[in-house]
Amino acid sequence: MRQAHTVADPGLSHHDRSGQPAWTVRRTRPYERPADQPTVMRRSYDIQWLAANGDIRDAALSAPALPVFEAAFNAFARGALIPTPMGPVAIEDLLPGDQVEAVEGDVQTVRWIGSMQIDTGGTRAQDAKPERLYRITADTFGLGRPSPDLMLGAGARYLYRAQALKSYLGTTQALAPVPSLVDGVSVIEVTPMSSVRSYHIGLSQHRLIRVNGVELESYHPGTTASRQLPSELRAQFMALFPHLDGLGAFGAMSYPRLSPTDLIMLDKA
Repeated sequence: MRQAHTVADPGLSHHDRSGQPAWTVRRTRPYERPADQPTVMRRSYDIQWLAANGDIRDAALSAPALPVFEAAFNAFARGALIPTPMGPVAIEDLLPGDQVEAVEGDVQTVRWIGSMQIDTGGTRAQDAKPERLYRITADTFGLGRPSPDLMLGAGARYLYRAQALKSYLGTTQALAPVPSLVDGVSVIEVTPMSSVRSYHIGLSQHRLIRVNGVELESYHPGTTASRQLPSELRAQFMALFPHLDGLGAFGAMSYPRLSPTDLIMLDKA
């Protein structure tokens, strides 16, 4: 006769004839992420780079939707004019290997171009807000600065000049985030009504580029990148820069950077 099998309810003990527990089935639960380890949302990033043999390569990669990642792709909106020896070229038409005229007076090779789709609906993560762009109206900083209007992303930094910087940083020039310029008149925060792509470019060395007449920096992760990127994120970050072998390969920064807090302190000084 086939022996009957008894299946115990999860978490309950099966007893033998003496009434003593013979074995216990433990309740099992699916793995739950600890409360202090929230899920990191991801988004798509597009990259183009100049390979060692001179070929232009491209890839679309999924990586964390974190500010330190997004800043590498969110500086110049479509239509921004990049100065080259052959004349201004729209950012969307630029390719790795092209030459760019730097404010410092030299010519730099474009090694890397990153782009991403701006999230105009706040759909990239739960409770995410729509991403904004920043319009600098023509002639805000003087005749032809910019010309015409210039649309930038939150990752763009401009050259800030002030004598007060001398005692603060030992120099009168530093890089400041474009969102700090918003005044609602000459520099306006806007939410695009339709899908928009933003860009950033990496040169052979960190430089300033006169985009539509405004001095803006080429991409560099900054001196605090190692603190912002724990080991589990660093490999994912560097995968976005396949032409480089580590954070040190970005080289030295040409100018120090200011945070929004730094700018507030300078205004009060």
